[in-house]
Amino acid sequence: MARASKYGKAPGKPRQTGGLCFGFASAIAAKGAFTLVEVIIGAGILVFTVVSLYGAFSFGFSTIKLSQEEVRADQILVQKLETLRVYDWSRITNNYVPTNFASTYSTTGPEHGVTYYGSLSVTPFIPSRVNESYSDSLRLVNASVEWISGGISRTRSMTTLISQYGIQTYKP
Repeated sequence: MARASKYGKAPGKPRQTGGLCFGFASAIAAKGAFTLVEVIIGAGILVFTVVSLYGAFSFGFSTIKLSQEEVRADQILVQKLETLRVYDWSRITNNYVPTNFASTYSTTGPEHGVTYYGSLSVTPFIPSRVNESYSDSLRLVNASVEWISGGISRTRSMTTLISQYGIQTYKP
């Protein structure tokens, strides 16, 4: 009869400890270690995951930064257009409104911020039909800002109409 394990028991016979002895202990112990191929595949998956996470964080932070810059550009434009609401009509029609301006935005300090360069133009309103009665009492205002973000030039603009009998002459 062939011996199945080093303990001298036949396969399927009870050991002295009470369990069955099948002689496969050495085969299971040999499978406990990883092969070189498994280690390389595992390391590749880990590297891919780390690089993917780094790329995702980098993309996310740059998207947030651009979003903040665009919101700031909108705030600057709205501020300039809202300022026109309190001007008297004579100031709007007599070139009192400044045409160029600059504004900065920074979350970490002035040396790391973004500078917005803007322009504001007030032009007579051109109606869609001839002989409109209100055409002399309206002005078309176009405000725009430009800035550089990540080496790319960006632009935002807003357009509105101002009336001679608008909010500045309103009496409740």
